[in-house]
Amino acid sequence: MNKIQLLILISAFWATGCGYRYEPGDLYRDGENKGIVIDTDDAGNVKLIMSLDEISGIDADSATKWATSTGNGWRLPTKNEIEKIRKYKALSNKTLNRKKMPPVLSGHTFYWTSTPCSESHTYACGPDGTKCYFSTNASVQYRARAVKEI
Repeated sequence: MNKIQLLILISAFWATGCGYRYEPGDLYRDGENKGIVIDTDDAGNVKLIMSLDEISGIDADSATKWATSTGNGWRLPTKNEIEKIRKYKALSNKTLNRKKMPPVLSGHTFYWTSTPCSESHTYACGPDGTKCYFSTNASVQYRARAVKEI
């Protein structure tokens, strides 16, 4: 392989994003997915992304339907995944602000999770950083953001 072929190969490698180390809060894009990086492995490969958009004023059952309707593999986050979102919310909100998208876990907002407490209650998590609260699925309206494993 000559020098020109090697340079072309290296350029193609970097142009396709190979070798890029993602960090929480980064914008992630591939052919079909776009979101905010929430979790990575030790090599910087993306494990979990959060949707750029959200929906508000929705009950838990409708939130679940909305999340899965956003595309293949999208769903509501678990209670533990909301904790990761909370951990990196400042980094995520910088990226969301640049994209003119609504911030996550700001003010007095609560988000539905996919983690049930009982047959009629599901955890909803807020920005306070202390704990998640369980709420009745049908009567309370909170916000929802979808997540997807990559």
